[in-house]
Parts: sequence; structure tokens; C-alpha cells
Amino acid sequence: MYKIKLYTLVAALLLTSSLSVHATLITSDLVQLDADTWQGTYKITNNTLPFDIEEFSIYFDFSLFENLVATGAPPDWDPLVIQPDIGLPDDGFYDALALAVGIIPGDMLSGFMIEFDYLGLDLPPAMPFEILDPFTFDLLDSGEVTFTSITELPVPAPAALGLLVLGLLGVRRRK
Repeated sequence: MYKIKLYTLVAALLLTSSLSVHATLITSDLVQLDADTWQGTYKITNNTLPFDIEEFSIYFDFSLFENLVATGAPPDWDPLVIQPDIGLPDDGFYDALALAVGIIPGDMLSGFMIEFDYLGLDLPPAMPFEILDPFTFDLLDSGEVTFTSITELPVPAPAALGLLVLGLLGVRRRK
């Protein structure tokens, strides 16, 4: 009798712990295009959801992001961008909807591209995402985007900048 209860308890604990694991993984490569503008290329992996991923949204905090632009999406996916609005206040988001087949279980799809202005001082933070049912809008999964690489613009060294200025002054004096 006690063994049955123990097995039931262990099974219940395993089930609840597995429910807290996210079935979807969204990763991004970020590239800094200029002082404030970044481009993210996103890859969505359907790790263990038992159904196709047909819609997802990535959220951009209204106090840290502006000027969201969808610059790319795989064929048969329709991207939509809603701008962050500090007046409401409300976060902006990038939403992508499958027009044909979604991302089947165990598969991944890349090529979702977004440009945005980042208003913060450090690197852009991880963005929350949601996987939605496109017919009922039920939340199927959620998490945070994981960055696989971040490429920043090189910052000129002060000494090199000083040498450049001195060099330019020297060339001007010779003429």
C-alpha cells in the first residue's frame, strides 16, 4: 500500500517538474548596426510540444525599445510588428503567423529578422516570448529568448583617435 502511494507521489512530482520545462526554444543572433540600432535573427525550435507551432510573439519593453521593423521571415510566415508605446504604457511585439504548415514537433525554423533601436546603456536584455494558438489565442508556452551571439560595433581606442587627429593636423601644416 505504501509502495503504491510512494510511486504515485514520485510520478506526480515528475509530471509537475516536467510541466515547468519549456518545450519551445527561441534563440537569436544580435548584430549592432549603429550606435542604437540592432538586428536580431531568430530561430524557433519546437522541442517537445506535441503539435505544430503556428504563431509566436516576441515582446520588446516599452522603456527600452523603439522603431521595431520586421526585416525578414521564412516563406509562408506572416510577420506583424506593433510598436512599443510609452504613452499607454505598453510593450511592443513581433508576431509571426504560419500561413501554411507550422513548426512540427522536433523541428526548427530560422530566418525571422527584426531591427530595433535599443535605448538602454548596456547590451539588449533577453526578451520574453509566447507561443499562441492562432485560433483561440490560448497561451501554449512561454519563455525568454536566448542569445547565441552578440556582435557589437568596435569602439575606437582613444589613443588611435588622437594619433589620427595629430596625423591630419601634420598633413595640413605641410601644405
